[in-house]
Amino acid sequence: MTSPDMDPEARESVAVAVQRALAQHGYERLTTAKIAEEYENSEAGLYYYFDTKDEMIAAFLDRAADYLSEDLLRVESDDPEAALRDACDFLFRTPDHQYAGIAVAIMELLSHAPYNETLRAPLLELETACLDALTDIVATGVDQGVFRPVEPRAPAAFLLAAADGSTGIAVALEMDVSDDLRQGWTAYVDSLVAEPAD
Repeated sequence: MTSPDMDPEARESVAVAVQRALAQHGYERLTTAKIAEEYENSEAGLYYYFDTKDEMIAAFLDRAADYLSEDLLRVESDDPEAALRDACDFLFRTPDHQYAGIAVAIMELLSHAPYNETLRAPLLELETACLDALTDIVATGVDQGVFRPVEPRAPAAFLLAAADGSTGIAVALEMDVSDDLRQGWTAYVDSLVAEPAD
């Protein structure tokens, strides 16, 4: 179990170390020794705060949920169409994206979620944070008349599921589909845009 007296700075250091190690090694080959290589302290220092590797990963996922919401909402709310396109740019990763390794690692973690309660809760939080941020963008666009009057959660869920799925073919397998995916999500966002008023 995570130590309750862990200060935020130490937790941030562990989360960053896990992120770097996950991106490089993936979940299956990840060990606490490999996390410790990216950490400013020793492997024993990690076990002072955490009992297991999965608890260290959960600390990273908690941090990622906060940062993801900030990344997705970084465009001014007075331009929800630009915000949604920017969010799609961020979520539909390409093999050369700076977070490509992490995207693949999270995809790998998601495959373990049904059988691993330690990972399931923070992964659910991460995906929910993403879904909520997209929903907020679409809802703002609907309220402002920028998007058609749709139920905001539906396109948000569709885009999130499509982006999650695209990681497998575009990043993990490096299939040459990045341009196709961009055309696909661009056309979908185009379809949400309201017709100009007469």
